[in-house]
Amino acid sequence: MNATVQSASTEMADLAFSVRGEQIPSDYRHALWAALRTAAPWLEDEPRAGVLGIRSVATERGVCLLARRASLTLRLPMHRLAAAAAAFEGRRIHVAGEPVEIGTSHVRPLPLANTLYADFVTTGSSEETRFQEDVAEALTSAGVSASVRFICGRLRTLHAGGEEVSGYAVALHELRPDDALTLLHEGLGGGRKLGCGIFIQHKAITGLG
Repeated sequence: MNATVQSASTEMADLAFSVRGEQIPSDYRHALWAALRTAAPWLEDEPRAGVLGIRSVATERGVCLLARRASLTLRLPMHRLAAAAAAFEGRRIHVAGEPVEIGTSHVRPLPLANTLYADFVTTGSSEETRFQEDVAEALTSAGVSASVRFICGRLRTLHAGGEEVSGYAVALHELRPDDALTLLHEGLGGGRKLGCGIFIQHKAITGLG
């Protein structure tokens, strides 16, 4: 099991919004980012801004259904939280033509945990061995301890502006608090504004999808 070391960061936090709607495309990340930056253009110039995505239920019909408790979460520097709340609360956006109503928000501190998980990490390499080498190199460049271990899931793809992006789920464990803080703030790999490389707390490492 994963133990929480601390439960707050003074630099960044997650801002979670309630959302209402019927459905969004399964491959929605690029369309969501386009809608968000239209509503808040400053997001484009905020290098640490990240989108964790919309919590939804996948189907076999190429769409995700929005449940009653669906939510949209942004990872932002603390000084951007008020601007984001003002930009999105009570606003309707369209994700690939599908209307989504954004409700109230609440702030969630970033947990410093010894196991973190990102559902999609992209480094530009689709071949698994090379991808693992990329991850190891990125961790070293970020100053993360050499004792940190990681596990990769299956190859997956998403589409962004007509381009196909490949990546893998990644779970990191045996993290020290300072390493966890670095990864929560900076993420790993590219595509942060598509929700790639953004880590959350993970209770246990089992099978990765």
